[in-house]
Amino acid sequence: MSDVNANQTLVVCPNDDGGDDGLIDTMAIVIGVLTLIGSAIAYFVQQCRDRNDADEAKRKEDADFDREQALDRVRKQLSIFIGPMHRLYKTQNTVLLQFQKESGCGVENRCTKTGGVAYWMKYWPDDFLQHFIEDPQSFEAVMHRNFVSRRLKPIYTRIRELVLSHMSDLADMPTQKEWLERYTEKDIITSPYVGSMNINVIFDTYTAWTLEFDDIVESWAEGDFRRMQPTITVPMLICNDLIDLLYDNAKAKEAQYNRHVTIHKNTIQKSLIEMVKENTIRDHWRDLDVIQEYFVEKTITLSGAK
Repeated sequence: MSDVNANQTLVVCPNDDGGDDGLIDTMAIVIGVLTLIGSAIAYFVQQCRDRNDADEAKRKEDADFDREQALDRVRKQLSIFIGPMHRLYKTQNTVLLQFQKESGCGVENRCTKTGGVAYWMKYWPDDFLQHFIEDPQSFEAVMHRNFVSRRLKPIYTRIRELVLSHMSDLADMPTQKEWLERYTEKDIITSPYVGSMNINVIFDTYTAWTLEFDDIVESWAEGDFRRMQPTITVPMLICNDLIDLLYDNAKAKEAQYNRHVTIHKNTIQKSLIEMVKENTIRDHWRDLDVIQEYFVEKTITLSGAK
């Protein structure tokens, strides 16, 4: 019996009450919960990031779309309306000044102390044209009629067509407030015909001027030489200034979207208008060199937008 007992090993097992297994299970549950929370947080963070990226992409897409639309509109303005209008009006200025040198007379002098009344003018003084009415077959009278019908009429006809076709849809005109800041009531830009200072009246009047000239040219063809120019007075300087403004604004917008665009900005006409406002133009208005210096387009080159 003693030998058997001697060969036996006593194994003592600890008292297992399940405490450690419970702790492990609890830790596993906690870790699992934290993992789920972390996954959920990561998911929501990623979703938020994706939404932000999508929103940013949408904003960029919208901005690119707006930019393309704006650029397309500016290009359409410059190619269909403002660009041709700008060149036509400058060409009209040039042919008028050339004929002024040839004939020895031109823009009627209205630049007196009455200030802005100078804007509403006839191109030729009535007393200069009176000889053409009295002797319509004289060389000078024939030269005048040929100039109007062969050189001036084709240009103003095209300008009139552009005004009637596109002024209402392709001209980003200054607001009434901006216009009145540029020309105040003191400048007397109110139309003597419709009593309005509205900016659109400027080219309405120019259009009426061209239509009266057409009537006069047709009268010449019928042998009636009692009229040599329209009775309508036109704010030629303001027409020129407005066309420059529309052109410069369109080119500035184009440069805003295309850094390779170079702006050619006319600054001379503004100086002439400032002289009118300050009442500094007097008799020298008839001087051909002064007219040529201020009326013919001169440009400065500015770099495009960065």
